[in-house]
Amino acid sequence: MFCLKCGKEIPPSASSCPYCGAAAGGPAGGPSAPTPPKPPVYTMPEGAAAWSIPEGDAGGRRRAPLLFGGIAAAVLVVALIVWAVAGLFSSPKGQVEQAFAKTAAAYAAAGSGLDLPDLGELIQGRSYSQRLSYALNGIDPQLTGGEDLSYLKGLGLRIGADCDQKGRKLGGEAALVWNDQDLAAFQLLVDGERMLFASPEFTKGTAYGLNTKTLGKDLIRLGAWDDEIDLEKIGFDLFELMELAIPDGERTKQAQAAMAEAYRQLFDAVQVDEGGRQSVEVNGARLDAGFYRVVVPQQAMMDCVAAWEDAMALADTQGTYREILLAMGFDPADADELLSGVDTGGLYGQMADTMEQAIRALGDLELDVYVSGGYVSAVEWSERTGGSGVKVGLYLGGGENYVDDLSLEIAANGQKLTVQSTGDHAAKSGTFTDETVLRMGPQRVTFQLRYEPKADRDNFQWGFRVGNTAAVSLEGQLTATKDSIELKLDDLSVKAAGVKLISFQAAYYLGPCRGVELSFPDARMLADMDEEDLMDLAYDIQANAEDWAYDVLDKLPQEVLDQIEW
Repeated sequence: MFCLKCGKEIPPSASSCPYCGAAAGGPAGGPSAPTPPKPPVYTMPEGAAAWSIPEGDAGGRRRAPLLFGGIAAAVLVVALIVWAVAGLFSSPKGQVEQAFAKTAAAYAAAGSGLDLPDLGELIQGRSYSQRLSYALNGIDPQLTGGEDLSYLKGLGLRIGADCDQKGRKLGGEAALVWNDQDLAAFQLLVDGERMLFASPEFTKGTAYGLNTKTLGKDLIRLGAWDDEIDLEKIGFDLFELMELAIPDGERTKQAQAAMAEAYRQLFDAVQVDEGGRQSVEVNGARLDAGFYRVVVPQQAMMDCVAAWEDAMALADTQGTYREILLAMGFDPADADELLSGVDTGGLYGQMADTMEQAIRALGDLELDVYVSGGYVSAVEWSERTGGSGVKVGLYLGGGENYVDDLSLEIAANGQKLTVQSTGDHAAKSGTFTDETVLRMGPQRVTFQLRYEPKADRDNFQWGFRVGNTAAVSLEGQLTATKDSIELKLDDLSVKAAGVKLISFQAAYYLGPCRGVELSFPDARMLADMDEEDLMDLAYDIQANAEDWAYDVLDKLPQEVLDQIEW
C-alpha cells in the first residue's frame, strides 16, 4: 500500500510509514483527515510534442487520478484531429484550396465598408417602389448641323412602379415631361382582380378596366373571338402568376445543392503538385511566392458542365411559362402550341455545348498557381496549338492592399489584350475608387469610378473614355440606406474631342414599397358597358386627344412651330 502523506510505498503490515513516520491510517502525530497527494504538475518541455507527458517518477505516474488520465486522453484526441486537419491544409492541394478560399473572402468583403444595401430580398418579396426619370440638359449645335435646340431643355421621361404583393396591389405610371410639367401620362393599377388603365389627358382621369379572372368571358362579350383558343376559359390572378414566375424554393435549393456537389467532385479530381518557391511579377511588384502546378482533368470539367446544365433544368424557363399559361386557363395543347416556337430553355443547352466543345479542344487544364501571403497572387495558363501560342494570366494583389490591384492578360497570335484595375477597392480611405484600363494594341479604353459615402453632394462619379476621342461621364449624389438606394445625376454627358455634345440629368430610386398611390375620380369596368357606351368612350378619347394636341402646340416655342410642316 501507499503512505497517504508522502505517497511512498510501504509494506501492507506496517503500522506507520518508515519514511515520514505517519501512521498507516493517517498522518504522523494524530488522527486528522488524510491529505490526498498532489498530482504532478504538467509542463511542456521545449521541443516536446503537444501531447507528451513529462516522465516524473514511477510512483507519481501511478498516483495520477483517473480524471487526469481522461483529460490527457481528450487532449491527445484533439491534438490528433488538429494534426490531421493541419496535414490536410499543409498538403499542396489543401494549401491551394485554402488560398483560393481566402482570396474569394477578401474580394467578397472589399465593399463591405461602403454600407450598400442588398436589395435582392426586397425584389424577391415583391414589395418595392422603383422610380426612373431623365431630362435633357442641352444639345451642342455641332451634333445637329448648327441648329439651336436649346428650347428642348427639360424634355424627358418619368417611369414609376409600386408593387405590394401582400396587399395585392400594383401601380405603374409613365409620363412624357417638359420642364417639370407632364405633357402626357399613362397609368396602370392592378387592385386584386381588377386591372385599370387611365390617362389624365386622354381619359380625363377616369379609369377603365377588366376583371382578370373573367378576362376571356369579358372579351367575348366585347366582341372578341378566336377559333383556335377557347377564350371563355381564359382568366388569371396576376399576383398568383407572379408567384409562379419565381422559381420554386425547393427547386432552387435542389439546384444549389446539385451545383455544390458538382464543384466538390470537380475539386476532388484536381491534382496539385508543389514546385517550391519562385519569384513572380504581379502588377508591377516582384513577389516571392509558392509555386503549384494544378491540373484539372478534362473529364471532370465535362462532368461539371453536365451537372450545371442539369441544375439549370431545375429552373426550367419553358416549364415555368407553361405553368403560367395553364394557370391562365389555356388547355395543355394550346399552351404547348404557343410555346412551340419559343426556345426559352435552349439557352443553357447552347451554353453547355459551347463549353463542352472548348473543353474537348483544350484537354486537361494545366494551371500555374502562385500563392503569396496566403492569397492567390497569379494564375497562368499557356497552350501552343500548331504554330501559334495562347497565354492567359490573372494577377491579384501586388500593392499595399491585396484587393486594390488586379489585371488580366491574354496574348494570342502576336496580339495582346490587357485589363488592369487599380484603386482603393477596400475603401480604406473612406472613398471607393477604381480605374480600369483596357488595352489592345494602340487602342485604350479607360473606366473610372469614385464613390465617397460620407460626402454631402456630388459623391458619385463614373465614366469612360476611348483614347482621346470620345468620353461618357456622369456625376451626382448616391444615397444608400439599409434597404434603399437613390441616385441623382446632375450631369450625364457625351463628349467628343473635349466638346460636350449632349447632356442629361437623371434620377433612380429603389426601396421598400411606398404604397400604391394611384387614385381615379371614377372607375368603370368595360364588361359592364354596352355597345353605345363603348362608342361614346371611343369618341371621348378621340376628342380628348385633339384637345391635348392643341394644348401641347400652345406650349411649344415659336422655333418649334416653325419647323412643323402644316
